[in-house]
Amino acid sequence: MWNVYSFYVLYAEIDEFNPLEYKDFKLTNVMDKWIISKLNTLVKEVAEKLDQYDITGSALLIEDFTDQLSNWYVRRNRERFWAQELNDEKIGAYVTLYRVLTTLIKIAAPFTPFMADEIYQNLVVGLDKNAPESVHLCLWPEVNENEIDQKLEDEMSLAYKVVKLGRSARNLSNIKNRQPLSEMLISIDTLPKYYEDIVKDELNVKNIEFGAEMSKYVDFEIKPNLPVLGKEYGKLIPRIREKISKLNQMDLANKVKNGDTEYIEIDDTQIGLNSENLLVTMQGKDGFAFSGEGELGVVLDTNITDELREEGYVREVLSKVQNMRKEKRFEVLDRINLYVAGNSELEEVIRKNEELIKHDTLANKIVYHEDREQYTTTNINGEKLDIDVEVVK
Repeated sequence: MWNVYSFYVLYAEIDEFNPLEYKDFKLTNVMDKWIISKLNTLVKEVAEKLDQYDITGSALLIEDFTDQLSNWYVRRNRERFWAQELNDEKIGAYVTLYRVLTTLIKIAAPFTPFMADEIYQNLVVGLDKNAPESVHLCLWPEVNENEIDQKLEDEMSLAYKVVKLGRSARNLSNIKNRQPLSEMLISIDTLPKYYEDIVKDELNVKNIEFGAEMSKYVDFEIKPNLPVLGKEYGKLIPRIREKISKLNQMDLANKVKNGDTEYIEIDDTQIGLNSENLLVTMQGKDGFAFSGEGELGVVLDTNITDELREEGYVREVLSKVQNMRKEKRFEVLDRINLYVAGNSELEEVIRKNEELIKHDTLANKIVYHEDREQYTTTNINGEKLDIDVEVVK
């Protein structure tokens, strides 16, 4: 919560933005409508749980919302705050985040009283001299049922879950998110175009195929949990293995993962197969990475072409330069000169993408091969590159 607050203050101060001047601003962005819907749902559900003295349940709701606010809403909307001009998209992002923060601290105040009031003093009292002098003197926020869109929340929740599974698949294959991939395959039949674009962007994939048959890309190993099944059906274990091998492995794996039971019959004996007596392992076939939860499965094509590898180099260079800006404590809007040396292959890639790199790092120019003592040797996806940055005076 503090990080989200700090993020808002940083850019609001740069733009000298006063949210009180935009009280009647109409929100049109889907992400803004989604987080406001989630906010209203949160206020309602936390109030219900507190009425039942469910303190832990209330705190967990606030924690989950704050996680999605930080790792989903702010992540997805950073470029709106970075925009040069104060257009409607940027105003909408500011108005939305201000409202979320000033509402969130009111329901978080009983749990984090000092932090909530610290934020309140700056964001509310600092702008509105007629506001109550403390967050603890404010009324509980009112829920606006007209702003709750359950369909929107469900669709966004599905997109968020797909992204989390995609990140898990990347981690399993040890491929950084900055390395673009050609394709992602998802077991669900469809996802509205808006969310499809979000998933592509978040997971850095070029194409998504829906309704994919996971069994084509995933190796399944389903075997009896011998300490459990063996104790009850010792002599039947070989025939149980045989029966299991003849079942649809994908359906059986999903059923077991979902907590359901599959029944088989041997010699007039019904045997229930479930998560307690079966061991299920699912792993992407060679060239693919798999992650799943319940009936939802995603597969990433991990084959990297030369073109994708080059794009991955560019993204990694951008990341390294941005980190160096932070380490050297440059201001957000400082213009820089960028110096690179020590790797002819990467220098050629940088030359081909020079305008993009200059734009994203606020570099006035990129200098190649200059003899400097200040270089830092960096690892760009296994390739070494010497980099230095300096502020343009």
